[in-house]
Formats: sequence, structure tokens, C-alpha cells
Amino acid sequence: LFLASLSLLLLINYSECLNLKMGHHFLEENHPFHNHFYQRRVRHVDESYNNYQMGGNIYPIGIYFVEVELGTKNPAKLMKMLKSQIQILFLASLSLLLLINYSECLNLKMGHHFLEENHPFHNHFYQRRVRHVDESYNNYQMGGNIYPIGIYFVEVELGTPSQTFQVAVDSGSTDLLVPSSDCVGCHEQNTGSFDTSATSTLEDVGCFNGTLRCGSCSSSRQCQFVNSYQTCNLTDPQQICTVTGLIYSDIFGMGDLKADAIFGLINKQTKNFQQFYQINGVLGMSFDGSSSWGGQSPFEYLVQAGLVSNQFAMCMNGTSGGVLTLGKPDPSLYNGDFMYTPMVKKFGGYPFYAVNMTDILFNGISIGAPYSYYEDNGTGACVLDSGTNTILLPADIYNPFIQTFKKQFSCPNNLPGVCDGSLFDGTCYEYTASQVSQFPTFNIDVNGVQLVVPPENYLPYNGTASYQCFGVINTGSRGDLIIGDVVMQGYYVLFDRTNKQIGWADVNAKNCIGQNTKINYYNPPSSK
Repeated sequence: LFLASLSLLLLINYSECLNLKMGHHFLEENHPFHNHFYQRRVRHVDESYNNYQMGGNIYPIGIYFVEVELGTKNPAKLMKMLKSQIQILFLASLSLLLLINYSECLNLKMGHHFLEENHPFHNHFYQRRVRHVDESYNNYQMGGNIYPIGIYFVEVELGTPSQTFQVAVDSGSTDLLVPSSDCVGCHEQNTGSFDTSATSTLEDVGCFNGTLRCGSCSSSRQCQFVNSYQTCNLTDPQQICTVTGLIYSDIFGMGDLKADAIFGLINKQTKNFQQFYQINGVLGMSFDGSSSWGGQSPFEYLVQAGLVSNQFAMCMNGTSGGVLTLGKPDPSLYNGDFMYTPMVKKFGGYPFYAVNMTDILFNGISIGAPYSYYEDNGTGACVLDSGTNTILLPADIYNPFIQTFKKQFSCPNNLPGVCDGSLFDGTCYEYTASQVSQFPTFNIDVNGVQLVVPPENYLPYNGTASYQCFGVINTGSRGDLIIGDVVMQGYYVLFDRTNKQIGWADVNAKNCIGQNTKINYYNPPSSK
């Protein structure tokens, strides 16, 4: 559009040049271009009457003459004028072009959203989805909460035509897993399932595929998996939950982003997997070292397809979802600048997002646990896990933490559960806002970055409107050391996979809008 308009502009200016004060022209009437230029001169004369005085006489000069000009008296001025016209033309053309494309975007179907059109935030996220089509920021609403769901989930699509699933966003694992319709132990609360007969692009992954590490082979020589998880049971985060099934490939999608991906179809699940009671499965976001079959996360397939850069970010609301950003972070979701801490290598690579936790402090005073305790634990480092709703500390760190925590109070006091320790043993209490404000804020030192954890974050509601629980849990001797959602909810957390670093920026809570509506599941028709 700009080039076409520029050509027109130059033609107009060239036409004006042809209308310079010329005493005569050189084309004879029988010249093929005579009429063209004659018509131009006629139009010119008809428009303004261009009269010029002539000098001379019959004798003694014997001729009549008129003044003409060649060139321009001020070429710089002419060029400046032309440049100004081009700039104005470019901006006008660009505005028109953007308007045309924006109009097209408004007519696109959104990949998914959770807000009805009459919802007060509908326009906010609809505009965000338009920006997504324009390849700026890929934001997706998350559902869930710290309690009682204990997980944050997002909608994904599988197959052709696509089937929609709500899956946990899990930075502590890699694989995408969804339940089959005949899964044993799944569907405790009418969750959805993947219908293998309803997609035309599904492919089995064979045992001898040359790429993946199969846990075992089925009788039909299809690759099988066995995945085990912790922090899957909210009453006992050290319990192990296990799922097994077959491995397939199909088209994976999140909104407008689609790529072929490998996933697992669950056919058996232990019944203690509480987080899967209300959602369809799990979307692992970690590196291939955490994959039970040595595969990539679906996110990495999107990166390899050139659809997003190799980074993602998320913000969380303690009671009503959050936002997941694929690719570059969205400045509207955070305030200030990112503070970065490097990821830590474990087992010769990056099996998960591990960082160096070095201390926990109350009002600048350390809890006094030696640095070796932060390394000598069940995870071998501090793991950043969006699939864990609380802070998990091994006993060697938890015990001095609680001792220092209690020193922040005078007993007796008006805070039930503190002096007798029942709050720390799992009992939830009904605190007023004034009482919550009496609890201390503590800092977690992660390689020099001080993560601030205020009481309103580590005292999450247990699913009711009033009772709050203690969000720091003892994982026992050599137990897991995990930073979970009660810490992450205060930040917009950037997982920079390219530079192997984690970014922390203060969350802009007013834009971190999740959803807290009833979960709707895909249910394929039952076979007869």
C-alpha cells in the first residue's frame, strides 16, 4: 500500500514539474505523446489561466520573447517538501493498513477464553487475544487456586478436530498426559477424556522409534510410560501418585499456536492423585531430563516450530487463577524490572528448574541453617514448581524456620494455633485481617535475590471464605525443598530457558486476571 501510494505521490509531483513555466514545448502535433501533454496543458490552462507578458516588437527586434526557467531556485526546499509529503503519506498508509488488519483480527475466532461477553473483563482479554494474533504476547488465562484445587490449569487442544482439556501447568515435570475414556482410577469427579477414535491425525509411537526412551512395550509394540509424582496429594505432599499408559503423537494447540507433539494417554491412575480429581491431566513445562520417556514438552515443540521464543512466564492469584504467557513476557503483567537468578545444573543437565536457595530471613535475621542443608535434600537443590501449592522444607531447614518464626511472637497472644503449634501441624483457623497483619513477613534468599513472602500469601484460604492454613510444610528428613505457588503468587515469574535463568518481577495484580468458574469437561459419547 505504501509503495503504491508513493508511486502516486511521485507521479503527482512529476506532473507539477511538467507544469513549470515553459514558453514552448518540443513535441509536434503528430507526435504520439502530443495529445497527452497537450491535454495536460489544456487542463492546466483551464484551471488557473496562466498568462505571461511577452516583450519584443515587429521592428527593430523582429521577435517576441518570454522568460522561462530551467531547474529550481531552491532544490533543497523542494526535496524537503517532498520528504515531508512522503512521511505523511507513509503514516497515513500505515494507519490504514493497521486499521484493515485490525478489522480482520476482530473477525477472527478466539482460540479459547473463559469470560462471557457480558463479563466486565471480557473486553480486556478479548483485546489481549487480538494482540496475540498480531504475534505480540501469547497470554492464556489459568484457572485454579492454592486451595482447594491446589493447582493452576489452562486449556489445551489435542487432535483433529481438536478436543479440549484443562490440564495443570506444571514447571516441575515435562510430559503432557491426559486420561483415556476407559482409564482405571481416573474420572473421580467426572473429568474429561481423550477419544482416540475422534481424531484423524493420531499416531501410535512404537517401541523402536529411535528417539524416545520407552519404559516398556505393549503387546502391540507401542511405547508405554510410567510417571510418578509428588505433591499430588494435598494432605500428604510426600505421597507418590502414579499414572501409566501408552504414548501417541497428535496435533497440540494452545489458542492459535499449534504443532505436532508427543503425549501420554493415561489408562491407569492411583486414586490418591487428588490434583487430578478436578482437572483432565498435566502439561509439563520443564526440560527433557524430567520426561519419563526422554521427550520434549509440548511447549518446546511450539518453540521448534518457530511460533514462540524459548521462554514462558506466569502470574497467579491465590484464589482465582492467573495468566500464563508463552514466549516473551508481557510488560502489562509486572512492575519494575526482573531480578534474575541462574538455574542450577543437576545430574549433568537441567532436569528441572532448580535454583540455589541460600537462606531464609525474618527482618534480616537468618534462621541459621547451614548452607549444606539447602543442598542435601530429596531434590538435590531448590526446585521451582508451579505444580506445588505450598513451600516444602526438609526437616533440617523446617525446624529452625519454625523456631525463628515463633520468636516473632509473644505468648500468649490473640492468634490461635501459634503458641500451641497447632497451626503448623495442619489445623486451619479463622483469622481476621487484623490478626493476619500480626504475622511476620519473611524473605527467601535465592542466590542473592530476596523473595518476599507476606502473611497473606503463606496463609492461604483452605477453600472456604474464612479459614486459613499454614502454607509451609515439613517434608521430613532429606525431604523435598520446593518453592511453590504461595511464593510465586507475589511475582510474575519468567522461565528463561535460553539463558538458563529465572526472572522475578513484582506482579501487576490488577492485570493478572484468572478465572474461577465451574470447570466444564469434554465427555465423548459412550460406546454401545
